[in-house]
Amino acid sequence: MQILTLYAATLILFLALDAIGITLIVKPVFDRHVGDLLADPLRLGPAVLFYLAYVAGILWFVSAPALSEGQPLRALAGGILLGLMCYGTYEFTNLATLRGWTWQQVAIDTAWGGALTGFSAWAGLAVTRMIHG
Repeated sequence: MQILTLYAATLILFLALDAIGITLIVKPVFDRHVGDLLADPLRLGPAVLFYLAYVAGILWFVSAPALSEGQPLRALAGGILLGLMCYGTYEFTNLATLRGWTWQQVAIDTAWGGALTGFSAWAGLAVTRMIHG
């Protein structure tokens, strides 16, 4: 039951924070540099698959081990590292292969991914510990 709580809490936090971050931080930069490449409307199916799988990855690699060890700061640090690696992979690949991709996009989205993943992993763990003691 703890794992279900951990997954739900992490997913809800991740989605809420990412909606804010995309709107205020990421989308304005992407609109400026590659706005003509953005899907309109957003394709929800792939987005849903990404969020469900990515949060499962957060739990597998970061949150579940930190929960079993009682180490919430491990969730924060591991989440930051995982986010930097995953978002950085996307960003650096795009920078290497797509015309018009910029270092500004790489820096902003990679930093956002690290902060978002780290905080969501830590906060999801905190909520789970609060609920399950």
